[in-house]
Amino acid sequence: MKNRILMLTKGGIQELINSDMILYVRVNRTHSIIKLSDGRSQAIALSLKQFEKYLPPDLFCRTHRSYIVALDHVKSVHQGSITLTGKEEVPLSEDFRKVFYSHFVVISEKAEKMEKPEMLS
Repeated sequence: MKNRILMLTKGGIQELINSDMILYVRVNRTHSIIKLSDGRSQAIALSLKQFEKYLPPDLFCRTHRSYIVALDHVKSVHQGSITLTGKEEVPLSEDFRKVFYSHFVVISEKAEKMEKPEMLS
């Protein structure tokens, strides 16, 4: 799916934000905070559930009741957390783990070793 351009209005100013600039979105009591790849944060007066409806579902995934991450910015996954671009770390809860992993092809290091193909002479 193509990236979506969001228009955030704050203080009478409308800012265009391409969805590929979003690292993650987290809830903060009555509003959501959008963390951008350029280091900035934007507060919006929407719940996480409301904001989630505006994000492409194949590019974003809920990882915790308080977080949504951009899948293209995932760099590594740990037991209970995810490291994103810029070394940002967000939680990965058990409730959302299965759905999160469904977005990826997971290859285990315990997989059988593949035989090397014979060299052509």
